[in-house]
Amino acid sequence: MAITPPSSTPSTPAGVPSVRLKKGQFLFKEGENAGAMYLLKTGNLRIFKKKGDSDIEIETIRSGQIVGELAFLDGNPRSASGEALTECELVEISGPSFQQVLDKIPEWLKILMRTLVTRLRVASTRIRQLESASSEFVYSEKDGKRVAQYVYLSASDVMKTCAGILLVASRWGNPAELDGKKGTDIRVALLQRYVNQIMQVPVAKLTSVLDAFSLAGFMKTDEATGNVILFDINFLEQFTHYMNEENLQDPSKRHDISNKGFIIMCLVAKHLSKFPKDSNGASTVNVAEVMKLETPADGKAPFRIDDFAELVKLGYASNVTAKSNDEVLTTIQAESYLLAVRFQRTLKTIEAVNEQKKKAGSPK
Repeated sequence: MAITPPSSTPSTPAGVPSVRLKKGQFLFKEGENAGAMYLLKTGNLRIFKKKGDSDIEIETIRSGQIVGELAFLDGNPRSASGEALTECELVEISGPSFQQVLDKIPEWLKILMRTLVTRLRVASTRIRQLESASSEFVYSEKDGKRVAQYVYLSASDVMKTCAGILLVASRWGNPAELDGKKGTDIRVALLQRYVNQIMQVPVAKLTSVLDAFSLAGFMKTDEATGNVILFDINFLEQFTHYMNEENLQDPSKRHDISNKGFIIMCLVAKHLSKFPKDSNGASTVNVAEVMKLETPADGKAPFRIDDFAELVKLGYASNVTAKSNDEVLTTIQAESYLLAVRFQRTLKTIEAVNEQKKKAGSPK
């Protein structure tokens, strides 16, 4: 937990060292002994706790706040880790420096401080509440039982962020253009107000979702203003509805596609325009031709016809009909298929963020 100092913060004793962190550097890690607390002068820090292979976001510390005070004052190990979200400058308040101040204050103020520390330690149970907000339930492949799996970006985090983006874009967005593409300019400060303060999605997670959407290609940060430009508000709305519907589905009916299946899906989408649509918008696609077009000079095919069965199972294509080695046909509804590719690309990008966080938290 962080304490925001009053506006008239007392000056720190002479000779107190300062600490500078680059983005991604740790100020302290969970479980370490606390030799100091810190006043954050500039920048932002994320406070998070490890749970299994994933992170539970607890709080974002901003300039003017004290961080690391709880473990420092009660002598317990760090209950969470602190990582710089931006370049940071901090004032380090060590035991001797703090004792100099304590020696000058009345006894009643010392009692008040001990009381506050006790209450803060009790308040840290909020961590356990946040654990449930960073979990998703999955079904075990062995016995089919429902178990909790902790993830960095849960479906709830992503949908709340999407809803916040849509709200801010529709009410306060302005037309904008970036890299020759037209879109909607969204003020990040407003986005943080709704997604972080109202919808309770930590700033670090909001930032990760925005980065994922940027990689997916329908959003980008304008470096000149710091705002984000949403290029396709209609797609974001469709994606939000899709995620909600998937989240409500029985797990056995969800469109969870493997990485190999997604690659095949993208290769077919790449060449889909080569196959004319009929009056119902359906294209008869020659899967063998797609394979031939994507086979490199070494002759190693990018996938097997048998692998295409995953797309059929998920309803993205009809059963294949093999007329010859060079003609293996399937029917695809072109428009809905291309939209599904965009949905899956966005989900795979989010999945990659979660996997990256999982690897970052795994023991070396």
